[in-house]
Amino acid sequence: MSDYPEIAARFARDTADHRMTVLHDDGLYRHLRFAPEESSLFWWDLITWPYNLIVNGSHGSFHFCRFGEDTKDMFVLFRDSRAGGSINPEYWEEKLRAGTAKDWSEAKFRSWLVEEAAALEARYPGAVEAVGKQILNSDEHNIQYEETARFACEQFRHGDVTLRFPDEWDLSFEELDWKYLWQCHAVVAGIAHYDVARKAVAA
Repeated sequence: MSDYPEIAARFARDTADHRMTVLHDDGLYRHLRFAPEESSLFWWDLITWPYNLIVNGSHGSFHFCRFGEDTKDMFVLFRDSRAGGSINPEYWEEKLRAGTAKDWSEAKFRSWLVEEAAALEARYPGAVEAVGKQILNSDEHNIQYEETARFACEQFRHGDVTLRFPDEWDLSFEELDWKYLWQCHAVVAGIAHYDVARKAVAA
């Protein structure tokens, strides 16, 4: 099962009417397109050549590459490394050559900030209220983005208390981006469509 059921459900809704068009199919060299019959809404392409696979479309472009005896055909990698029959985005991220899998998570930053404020409260009464007023519920600071969240931390003051934005190797506020997860589902679904079509031709 996927750890991201909401993305799986969204992908299923978005692609319910999609059809596969084979633009090129010559051994390991493939170009497959997936889209509704009379629209380009939520389209994606799968392009392969030895040791490489690109998924490109409405939700971005991601280039996967892995050199190995078992990955000359990258369809094999994605078939065999699925987690419980679904996507395996953390493992596949390790094979990315181009495309960004992760993005800033405001929710993770907020959670950390609440914990930091609670830890400070015992020694510095009013810290929780100050963090809420100056950062979490502030009209002056926008924490939707990493740069502005860093600035909000730098500007925070409560008596002698300051906040240090964690170093990336200590704590990351990134999480897998929903567009990357959507495209992971696109790879799995595209390969499945292709396999079914090949079996039908061979029958």
